[in-house]
Amino acid sequence: MSRPNFPVNRLKTKLAAGQPAAGSFLFTGEPALVEIMGYAGLDFVIIDTEHTPNDSLQVQHLVRAAELAGITPVVRVLANYPAYILRALDVGAQALLIPQVNSAAEAESAVRAAKYGPQGERGMAGIVRAARYGFVPLGEYIQAANDNTMVIVQVESMAAVRNLDAILAVDGVDAVFIGPADLSQSMGLAGQFENSEFRRTIHGIIDRAKAADVRVGIFCAKAADARYWREAGADMLAVGADTMLFAAAVRDLVKDLG
Repeated sequence: MSRPNFPVNRLKTKLAAGQPAAGSFLFTGEPALVEIMGYAGLDFVIIDTEHTPNDSLQVQHLVRAAELAGITPVVRVLANYPAYILRALDVGAQALLIPQVNSAAEAESAVRAAKYGPQGERGMAGIVRAARYGFVPLGEYIQAANDNTMVIVQVESMAAVRNLDAILAVDGVDAVFIGPADLSQSMGLAGQFENSEFRRTIHGIIDRAKAADVRVGIFCAKAADARYWREAGADMLAVGADTMLFAAAVRDLVKDLG
């Protein structure tokens, strides 16, 4: 009988080594696109369930595709709620992206839901996919899950910016992730991504995270933005989404056809 192994968390490995990691969002729920992202050389894919109809069964298929292609599956959960976190982890998510985390208490809640005891209170089931359906000793699985699962909290409001130092101090938060769209809206600058005040705010988030030795990620609409924020100190660069990339390719095709 072959013994199943746990996949390497490529994203965590690169960030721990001080190397930037590149990835993209997945909105469509198409496993083939996850494989393409992995084979193309991206480090991670963020499987979105906040702004999409993707359910737990679909997420499971997407996570399988990610493991096959050697790309880290990050799941953005619908909300910072233990049941949503549990479902994403039980199907094999290696990292969680928690939206709308505005305080240290909310960050602590996410960590508790994501980690088994003594670090947290994650619901335990030793026969789920993440546990390799019971083919791995439970204690070994629990240790691997606590060691390898990443908790990434989104900073996307001025409340989160005000409380950032306390959020960064929460044990178990592996990274903060800047959501530019919601942050711009919270600042009364919706969509004004080149606004100087907005950009200063993002620079401030990055600087405070680096000072606290916490990794920081950001959504970038295009590669030029990713290069800019990488130079500014961002570690985790999520560039576009499958829908954005496909739309751009189709627009270029139509243009080239005349």
